[in-house]
Amino acid sequence: MTKRLPAAIRRALDATGKPWAIELGNRHRKIILANRFVGILPLGRSIEADRATKNVVAQIRRASRS
Repeated sequence: MTKRLPAAIRRALDATGKPWAIELGNRHRKIILANRFVGILPLGRSIEADRATKNVVAQIRRASRS
């Protein structure tokens, strides 16, 4: 489930030092950081260098500060 996670998102999650998980939904992967919903990633297409990746990284950083 996490093997196709973009490298930038994995680095951001690991940098927080908090426990994180990826939950598989019907059309999206849900990112959970310290038991808090952070964001989603679409399942159907590659988002390695997409704007969605940058947005999710920003969401992870904001969630880690609180």
